[in-house]
Amino acid sequence: MATSALVRAAERALPLIPNGVSAPLAEVLGTGAYLASPRARANVMENLRVIAPERASAGLVRQVFVEQSRNYLEVFHVPHIAPDRLLASIEHRGWEHFLAAEAQGKGVVVASAHLGPISVVGQMLNAHGYEVVLPVEAEHSDFQRAVNRARRGMGLQLVPTETPLAVYRALRDKKVFGVLADRAVTGVGERVAFFGRETLIPSAHIALALRTGSPVVPAFSGRENGRFVASFEPPLALIATGDREADVREGVRKWALVLERYVRGAPDQWTVFERVWAER
Repeated sequence: MATSALVRAAERALPLIPNGVSAPLAEVLGTGAYLASPRARANVMENLRVIAPERASAGLVRQVFVEQSRNYLEVFHVPHIAPDRLLASIEHRGWEHFLAAEAQGKGVVVASAHLGPISVVGQMLNAHGYEVVLPVEAEHSDFQRAVNRARRGMGLQLVPTETPLAVYRALRDKKVFGVLADRAVTGVGERVAFFGRETLIPSAHIALALRTGSPVVPAFSGRENGRFVASFEPPLALIATGDREADVREGVRKWALVLERYVRGAPDQWTVFERVWAER
């Protein structure tokens, strides 16, 4: 009960925090989480040793925790920003790629990652007037429920991961289906090369696109010089040869190449706290 009341109080208080206070507050919260989480610290360090070996350090690991804290603060703050003001705060890169994919009239699968201010792409699409559907895992804590309430407050439509029919219906209705496809949390994926080492990468977004004909647009959020950036790549070139397993694997391989490029460009903003590669 006390935890629930604390979370509710935070939901009311966080949107009132001035922008200038968010960054230093994230430093404090992120550093606290860093110090209190030895296992997650070790996992982030091992990931950084693969994606940015020349930069892997305790300082960079701490920065990943700070980034995650900023993300959570923004989840509660953004629903209170007017759409036109929000759009003005985001630099659009490759926006024409999304517009061309959406014009096909088959719905769009937007594949993203736990990179930068994670929810910016979805918020931006929603502010532009597109209906965005996101899969969510079962809620096991008051905090998870609070985050999902904030997401709904942005106008995002949340559907349980175990209801694939809702996803098909969203694409049929020409909506945008957004998915974070850098962690195979359900164990479903394909083992492909990622930073030169084979690992399991999610495949559901590729399988869905091949089945429905919807284009897959890679899209990533980032922070550059104190500004939000939303980057959209051309749709993945997915080919249906009749060999479904091979087609999905090839699609995942193409996705991993794009994902790798963005993660390499901002390793301090990749907020993944599980080991991505198994020990050799």
